Amino acid sequence: MAKKNKIDSTAVGGAEATLKVLDYIEDEALNIQHNIWRNRPFRATRQLRKLSKEADFLEEQILGLYRALSSLENSIQELEESEIESHREVSEYTALGLRFLREGNWGAAADTLEKAIASMGPDGLEKSLSTLNRHLNELGELSDTEEVALTLVRQGKKSLEKNKLSDASASFEKAITALGPVAISEAISPFLVNRFFLSIGTKWPEGLGHGLMIITIENLGDNSIPPMRMDPPVPMGWSANPRMTEIPEIPPEGYIEIGIEIRPSGSFSDTALLGTSVSITTGYMVDYGHLDVQIRVENRTPKVMKGLILDPWMPSGFQTMRLPLIENLGPGKILQIPVEILNVNESMGLS
Repeated sequence: MAKKNKIDSTAVGGAEATLKVLDYIEDEALNIQHNIWRNRPFRATRQLRKLSKEADFLEEQILGLYRALSSLENSIQELEESEIESHREVSEYTALGLRFLREGNWGAAADTLEKAIASMGPDGLEKSLSTLNRHLNELGELSDTEEVALTLVRQGKKSLEKNKLSDASASFEKAITALGPVAISEAISPFLVNRFFLSIGTKWPEGLGHGLMIITIENLGDNSIPPMRMDPPVPMGWSANPRMTEIPEIPPEGYIEIGIEIRPSGSFSDTALLGTSVSITTGYMVDYGHLDVQIRVENRTPKVMKGLILDPWMPSGFQTMRLPLIENLGPGKILQIPVEILNVNESMGLS
């Protein structure tokens, strides 16, 4: 069998990239198998190492396919009854693509995604681009991925104005591949429709030059938690990198931990606050709109701390009834403090 040349993963995108990587991996897998049969373990090991990069790229392509197809599925579900018939073909291709993904037929899924977008036609593509553009503009501060997506959307709209339908379709596909199901419509707050445990704390590794905000989420419910965005809750005058955190989909029983760089501004050192004096971790037990919050506070100094007021981050739609006050916290002492929470929408009869 003739060996194919190694492909450049960054040179192609979408279905073409996925199909080429699949072909390459299949051929290399056969070559590795043949080398094992010929008792050439070192050569097979080298080939496996080279193949891992392409496997990682393929994994990202597959996740992108899922995000894009889910985004199309959401957009079809939100159409008015009068518009559904004209988008029937898009819906059928989308359903077929998701089925291919579930079956592990990734190449066919990638090909079907392109057909779904092509079947939208100029009018459907223009409407989808406009909807996506409006949604991104309404988000306010954007993450790096959202900034890229907004640029792609604008490029797509310009391409449509010049009657370059294929270029507009490619821009739209890349945008929804990056953003996923929340691309078309604003998602319902995950704090209202899921059950999970969230914790927010900080670490100050020596010699790192900055602190780390550690965000963990454990899905305790029966449904997947959809992708969401979160503005890191840094104190006034501090900066976070990235400035907007993108949290991927979390399946049932799934767990994710994210580290975010945090830096203070001004003349004080990176560890002047929190790190060497007091450790604070806030836990949020979320149960379909009901929120229990508890703060763990540890005094890391040899002195008594007095008059600590705690102001925990709250998700949209929730407020603290009153800020907890710690009058005295002895050296090395740890306190677990519950926080009284108000569901604003529930209290106003909106939920």
